[in-house]
Amino acid sequence: MFSLACLALLANAALASDNPDQSAIDACIDHLAASGLASGPGGTVLNSSFSQAGTEVMLEDGGGTVWRCIAYADGTIGVLEKATEEQASAARTAPQLSDFQEVVKFDAGRSGTTLTRRLEPGGAFQFILGAGEGQQLEVSITPQSGEMYYTIRNPDGSILQEGTDASTDYSGKLQQSGDHVVEVVNETAEELTYDISFEIE
Repeated sequence: MFSLACLALLANAALASDNPDQSAIDACIDHLAASGLASGPGGTVLNSSFSQAGTEVMLEDGGGTVWRCIAYADGTIGVLEKATEEQASAARTAPQLSDFQEVVKFDAGRSGTTLTRRLEPGGAFQFILGAGEGQQLEVSITPQSGEMYYTIRNPDGSILQEGTDASTDYSGKLQQSGDHVVEVVNETAEELTYDISFEIE
């Protein structure tokens, strides 16, 4: 179990650093923690929806109460209220970022691995690789049919490799240490099966 004050750290770990929702998520977490309204210690960010008018953030506290929060770009809070049963159910069943991510692990003594995965039509999926600055990263993607492309991001969210067709492998030295993200995208209207290989030296 973790404190509400720690939720901001969890949100940062789960969301890209350039996510426009992040300031609203932080503001809602802080406001709920300071309000004393939470029904129990701990909690999680269920989802968020960004707009220029205001960002809706759904939070579930450690007691199982779901909260609906509206935050603005300047960090102020417009609404903090208990979600209705319908809102809470929708928030709990909404897709989470973790549903579209996989941490890549190598077998002991190995510096690489090849995975076979499936990707829904028009879908995207992220592979997370922990590696250090100066190490050599190699990535290759082989769809059994159809078109795919991929992007590689540095740990700070900046682009290491722009969107590249899967037919072109990546090979290069890493510029930062930490978790690198390889995002693959299915460009077709059909589910694709593909092999993806990673090598870090």
